[in-house]
Order: sequence, then structure tokens, then C-alpha cells
Amino acid sequence: MKNPFLNFERESADPDEALFHIVPIPYAGSDPSCKGMEFGAEAILAASARLPRVDSSSRRSLTRFGVYTQEPIPIEVNAREQTAAIEKAAIERELFRPRRFPIALGGSRSISGPLIRAAADSYGELSVLQFSARAALRDSYGEDGKDSHESVMARALEAASEVALVGTRSFSEEELERFPQLIDAAVTPEQIEDNFDRVVETILWKTGVNVYITFDMDAFDPSAAPGVGTPEPGGLTWRQAVRLLEAVVAGKSVVGFDVAGVKPLGGNNVVTEFTAARLVCKIINAVSQKKGGF
Repeated sequence: MKNPFLNFERESADPDEALFHIVPIPYAGSDPSCKGMEFGAEAILAASARLPRVDSSSRRSLTRFGVYTQEPIPIEVNAREQTAAIEKAAIERELFRPRRFPIALGGSRSISGPLIRAAADSYGELSVLQFSARAALRDSYGEDGKDSHESVMARALEAASEVALVGTRSFSEEELERFPQLIDAAVTPEQIEDNFDRVVETILWKTGVNVYITFDMDAFDPSAAPGVGTPEPGGLTWRQAVRLLEAVVAGKSVVGFDVAGVKPLGGNNVVTEFTAARLVCKIINAVSQKKGGF
């Protein structure tokens, strides 16, 4: 891909020393709603090249612990082979080794499943925190079957110790029938608005020490992120999402992050990819502050 994250040239970052490894995964899957998401990772990288390398809140450099953009994970012919390729790459590239924080860029949110499995293999006890409008708890969906974007959390439950949902406001009868307690426990945008501190306490209580965060851009209200597969009204605001992410990073050992579901709209409507790039910057800053002890 043409643009490394924050336009930070690979030659300027030692991959063995860099804490943050950006991993583009330009995969969309077969579902019509995801068509165009194969361009999401590149759009996020292009947007990031126009962003400053300093966090406006902490006044700290985003690259002080090293940011290295890896080559994209190759795209395969079907969902099953793609899932295997992502998990294999995560293992071979040692994405979850000590002193490495992987940040994957999608692409369809189906990229999360194999990354979660690789993280669970590395850390053993693992909790998954999903930010998404949709529950993604179907056992199988469409041509992509068990590796569908609508089945990510069903697969996560097979690998992780706990799964917690944030921003959920859409689910099927099947999902409600199979996982009523998990859906009932999902943190809604209304709860975040009504009692933010209580929500933070709830999330920290639901999750274990090691947490993997997957962030589908449809978690946001469509006014903040219109370029997604299935826009759902009533989503998170930018400030709500950032404050929640910062609270989880401060309170837990977050071991990896992905942002997915970016569907570039073309023309001058680039707000979704810019928001996704900024979200990655906020994660980098939060993890850097914790690592740096300030």
C-alpha cells in the first residue's frame, strides 16, 4: 500500500523495536453490504497521512514508541481460506508477542475472528470487547458461513473467556434466542449517555485482565461515520467512544485493536476514514501514556 500510517516511512521505524504494528487487511467478504470495504484499509492509511503526529490532548508524540506499517495480509479466494491466512499471518508475524501492540485495519469486521484466536493462543485468558451496532452472534451467515462478518462474536466466544458488547442496537431473532443474556448485558448508547461512569465500571467488571478490542465503525452514529455497510441510527458520539477506549486501556491490559467496517464513499466524503484514523491515533496515545507511565 502506498501510505504508511501517519506517513511514517518504514525506513524510519525498526520493526523489531516499534511497539505499534499497523496491519492492513483489505478484505471485504462476499456479502453485498460489505462491497467496497476492501478499500477501507488504504483509505484509513491515506487519511492518516494528513494527520499530525502529536496528540492534541496529551501534547505527546504518537510515534515515540515506534509505529511500523506492515505489508497487507494477502487476500484469498474465499472466507475460509482468508480466515486461515489472517491467523497464519498473525502467528508468523508474531503480532501478539511481548512489547508489540498490533492494530489491524479492515476491511470487513470478519478480520477480527482469526486475530482474536491468535491473541487467545498467545495470552491464554482473553476477553473481547466489541464496539459495533450489530451483535455479530449468528452461527453462520450467507456465502461466508461461519467466517461471516455477522458471526465474528460467535467465533470469539469459542476462543475467548469473556465477550462484552458496546453500542449494540441491532440483532436477529436467532441471536436473541441463542444468546439472550449476552445481548441483554450489551451496553447501549442510551446507557452511555445516561451514566457514563457506571458504564465504565460495568465494562471493567465484565472483562478480564487481557482485553482485545474490535471496533466496527457502525458503532458510531451515522452522522459521525456514514461510510459503513449498514448504518444504524442512534450510535455513539466521538467523545463517548474515545473516553470509553481510554478508560479500558487505563484499567486493563489491552493486547490488540482492530478497526473495521470502513466503506469509502468516494469524492469528498472522507469523514469515516478520517474518524477511523483518528481513532487509531487515540488508541496509540492511550497505550503510549500507559507504557510511558504518564
